[in-house]
Amino acid sequence: MLESGTERPDGLLVRAFGRNIWRSKREGYFGSDCAEHRASGDPMTKWYFSLSPGGLSNHWTGAVPRFAPEDFTEGGRLHERYEWPVSYEEVTPHYERMERLMGVVASGRDVPCMPGGYAADLRKLPQDWQKVADTIGELGQGLTTLPIADGPRHLLVQRGTAFNSYSNMIVPLLNSPLFSIKQGAHALQLEWIPERRRVGGVIYRDSNDGREHRVEADAFVVAAGPLQTTRLLFDSVSSDFPNGLGNSRDLLGRYLHDHPREWWEMEVSPALSRLSPSIYLTRRPYADSKPLFATSWTLGAASTKEKLMSFTPLKSNRFGVQVFGTVIPKHEYRVTPIAGAQDHMGTSKLDIAISFDAETLDNLRVARTRLLELLDRSGIRANILTPAEDVVPGTAVHYGGTARMHRSPEHGVVDSWNRVFDAPNVLVCDAACFTTGPEKNPTLTAMALAARACDGLAQRLKTAEN
Repeated sequence: MLESGTERPDGLLVRAFGRNIWRSKREGYFGSDCAEHRASGDPMTKWYFSLSPGGLSNHWTGAVPRFAPEDFTEGGRLHERYEWPVSYEEVTPHYERMERLMGVVASGRDVPCMPGGYAADLRKLPQDWQKVADTIGELGQGLTTLPIADGPRHLLVQRGTAFNSYSNMIVPLLNSPLFSIKQGAHALQLEWIPERRRVGGVIYRDSNDGREHRVEADAFVVAAGPLQTTRLLFDSVSSDFPNGLGNSRDLLGRYLHDHPREWWEMEVSPALSRLSPSIYLTRRPYADSKPLFATSWTLGAASTKEKLMSFTPLKSNRFGVQVFGTVIPKHEYRVTPIAGAQDHMGTSKLDIAISFDAETLDNLRVARTRLLELLDRSGIRANILTPAEDVVPGTAVHYGGTARMHRSPEHGVVDSWNRVFDAPNVLVCDAACFTTGPEKNPTLTAMALAARACDGLAQRLKTAEN
């Protein structure tokens, strides 16, 4: 395994009685550096990254809802290019594997527009919120515990999150003779072997000695995030692929999508039980929505004080609300290398071209009203206390789609097993492979697809068919 990061982010997480008592983390190499990219769409576009073992999983909230079966198919109502080449049923066993790995805290119950999945720690809604959920359910939406990778009820660890990919997946492998990791290895190029019609090696720069090195392998799994993964493919030029590996049809980097994100506080009357963990309101029914237009709502504590007060039976009038909307991936939404511009490691700097159009932003505005209406029908009066934050691409840290999967190479860069059509011994195993971006957090689905793809790769390697 080649890992760009060198210094593992550190921190402290204390959980007791199923709640996070204390959470601190050293940021490591984390931020959104304007020097690292150019934004030719919305000029305020952000690109958050973490070049450290575990990457952005050292900083995430841990939300892991499953996609619904319709999330894989509903794009077909708009155009065949938006229909995934895999089904919910094909991903389901891998969902459960990842949920068990992460120790998910959830209700474990199916609700409209979101399957329940496996829960290591079952959490019901407080009784007063369950009454709200019953009313909302009659309208075809679900209100449930937010599935979250919070792990065991009692936990004391020197990291900032209950689950991150390095601590929970890589560290247990370090004693295996079948696994090795090279840190400080910044991948520069996948080396195409024309006579073999496959990739034969990867060139990387070692940040410890500043020199370039080469590693050979039978197959390569790329999982550097939607922008870094796509940059590597763009930089992997050859006589057969002058515009980047996998880019023979000018699809690499295109159909970039993101979650438009808002956060605001609301006041409710009468007071309701404080929430720990947060709760999740699912999208409107698919039949009542435009294709690929949806929102989800996460409701939780509005402040650290409110989180601590959740240990008491006292109720609250204030709650924080996070809303995720959707973007219809467009051909012109893309990430592409800036000609002649390189970063300090010798890889291309990127131009990010994405913006949220009026219809996308209006979808968020309607979502504010929708939540207040649903609460009102449940006998809860609510009003928004704080103005919504500016809606800027990248702030959700949920980019996807730049090496999208599809059943046809006319509409995708990788196939249903995450294999690059032009180089089938290269797998793209992060959210770059997403065909569309439903309103749900992407991490669980990205991990499930990666597990499925790597199972397929292992089987093919055993039969020398990779």
